[in-house]
Amino acid sequence: MHAFIFTPGLWLGEGTIKISTSPENLKFFTKWNSTKREEKGVMVIETIQQVEILGVPQQLVNNLYFSKVSQTSFAVRLENESVTQVMGQGVLDDKMIAWEFRNLPNFDGFETYRLQPNDDYLMHAEYASADGFHRTVIEGRVWKKFA
Repeated sequence: MHAFIFTPGLWLGEGTIKISTSPENLKFFTKWNSTKREEKGVMVIETIQQVEILGVPQQLVNNLYFSKVSQTSFAVRLENESVTQVMGQGVLDDKMIAWEFRNLPNFDGFETYRLQPNDDYLMHAEYASADGFHRTVIEGRVWKKFA
């Protein structure tokens, strides 16, 4: 099983965000903190993702809940101020973790995390508004924070 997300701990990250309505790439930094707990008799991995974008005063906080985890799939629930709560599906194998949110009223999107030989993950995400006019592409890297 992957250490990122599925094992409690702290991960850091950085990368760029490209928004279709802007010519510039925005630099971001992220922190992921995962814990395990039981919710209604089901084991849930709760992850708080904090995202700071250079030049943007407000920090973005995503709460992600991973459940029904098997060797090849999982369920994911995303909660934040802008989407309130949405459900998605995920897949995993030895080298990758990925999930998607599809056919939602406000947006569609996916994220992939590819395991590297040094145990970091390269990430790629794309989100689009329901009308297809606004697209966000995120590229970055996450790594385990050691004490």
